[in-house]
Amino acid sequence: MKARFVSLAGVLITMAASALHADTITLTDGRVIQGHLDRSGNKYVITPNHGLAFTVPVKDLAGIELGGPATPATDAKNAFSALQYHIGRQTSLKTIIKSISYFIAHYGHSAFLNKAQTELIQYQQYRSLGFVRFAGKWMAAQQVKTLQAQSRGKMEAALTQYKTGRFERSHALAQAALKINPGDRDALIILGALDYRTGNLAGAARHFSAILANNPGDVIADNDLAITVYHQRQQPRALIYYRKALNRDSSNRLLLDNIFIALDHYSGNHVAMLYQNVHHLFTQADEKMQTAMARKGLYRIGAAWVPAAIHKRMAIQMAAYEKQKTALQAQYDSARLYLHGVEQQIQQLVTQMNSINASIGYLQVEQSYSYMQTGFVDLNYQALMSGYMAQLAEVQAQKATLQSKEISTLTVLKQMRLQAKLLEKSAPARAFTVHQRMMLPGDLTHVPPPAALMVAAPQLPVKE
Repeated sequence: MKARFVSLAGVLITMAASALHADTITLTDGRVIQGHLDRSGNKYVITPNHGLAFTVPVKDLAGIELGGPATPATDAKNAFSALQYHIGRQTSLKTIIKSISYFIAHYGHSAFLNKAQTELIQYQQYRSLGFVRFAGKWMAAQQVKTLQAQSRGKMEAALTQYKTGRFERSHALAQAALKINPGDRDALIILGALDYRTGNLAGAARHFSAILANNPGDVIADNDLAITVYHQRQQPRALIYYRKALNRDSSNRLLLDNIFIALDHYSGNHVAMLYQNVHHLFTQADEKMQTAMARKGLYRIGAAWVPAAIHKRMAIQMAAYEKQKTALQAQYDSARLYLHGVEQQIQQLVTQMNSINASIGYLQVEQSYSYMQTGFVDLNYQALMSGYMAQLAEVQAQKATLQSKEISTLTVLKQMRLQAKLLEKSAPARAFTVHQRMMLPGDLTHVPPPAALMVAAPQLPVKE
């Protein structure tokens, strides 16, 4: 609290009226500041005439009027505006009372003295009555406990309804909890998860972002926002949120399962630093997780976990699958190499045909000139022309043969690609394919069971 008071007092520090001129800076939250403005990346650095410099995002600047005079009256007005701004966000009555007292001591002759004194009496009364701030209002501590209990009860009921599939009822209860306590983090998580289920990704993102605005270290909100933006086709942004969550809790199995899916289906640049960084962090954490899960007799298959017997059968099937995949890839690469050779030969024949056609054209010109001069057809020209025409016919026949091979090879490659898609769909691990899963309140301490264990394990015949 002491540090917050020092920061607030710094805003209110005043000096004798300055002859210096300053800019009048207006922010979107209503603050009006006399001082100077400098750009630093995607933020503005504001240096008030009296007080400590601070930064705001570029979007928070509402306007600026250059060259406003820093008069005592303006100073008092801006200081009172800053006081109101900070009081509205302060939860410590001790800090508020000190801040108002500080203002009165330094702006005792301003037009805002009466308002400040009235506020001081009000907050002193709040302190004597033991009031605390809850949902933006000051009230008795016992009343806060009652409201918190009501909010918690509705939120827990909303969570129960969500888990049992009664989503409309869950939504109503979560909204009721949020009405009692607008900052109820768990209610926001439930509402965000409900929005995600209905495809309202923008709404889900707003709920999770609201949590992170007040608590940047919330692992559940980071995980859920990562899933949301991932499905908004913002995969790199999703990895950023996953990285934040992973840095705070690398031992949560559900989080690791979600990251596995995100990395496995990532369509961006796998060489990029962001992807490599998240992949490295995940690999380190997952090695420990696999060791811990093995003690429970569970082993990772994709993003799912299966018992040893199924894992063993899956390993045999995966080996056969990888063998088929490798053989098909080798055939495809060989066909591509063959096609490349055919295409080169066709290009060589085209070059040869162009050369022959050029020779024929030149000979036709010479023959025409000779006929014009002598009136006779030169038999030597005629013999050469016949030779060139025979060569051209032979090259054209070779080209037609190669083009036929080119078409058949392209058809084979197309069939191989279709075969590869069918093979991919038949991959043994697809039996355990799961989606990224939203985290709900409580999932950090009581992690839900692995997805594959929530349904009966499929019977997997071993292919010889």
